[in-house]
Amino acid sequence: MPEPGVSVALWRLGLLALTEEVVFRGLLQEWLRGRPLFLRSWGPLTLANLAASACFAAAHLFAQPPLWAAAVFFPSLIFGWIWDRHGRILPCVLVHFGYNLCFFYRF
Repeated sequence: MPEPGVSVALWRLGLLALTEEVVFRGLLQEWLRGRPLFLRSWGPLTLANLAASACFAAAHLFAQPPLWAAAVFFPSLIFGWIWDRHGRILPCVLVHFGYNLCFFYRF
């Protein structure tokens, strides 16, 4: 991905949000939620969410500098909380798309 503030085609931001949410929420986090250990929670955060968010941040190391990759951990916790709360991919994708939109277009 380009630097923040660089205009990116909206369809790319949507496709990226959809792909990442399907992989990290719909597949990984949901798989982890099926394991008793990962159902443990601290307030609204499950261990499944924390682990999926750590993987999400680690995956961003391929395209971003380490500090930026680490910074995506926190928005990922929000996307994961939405998944834990609603169990539907569309709300996660919409919030993720909105985050990406603000990040790249600097609203």
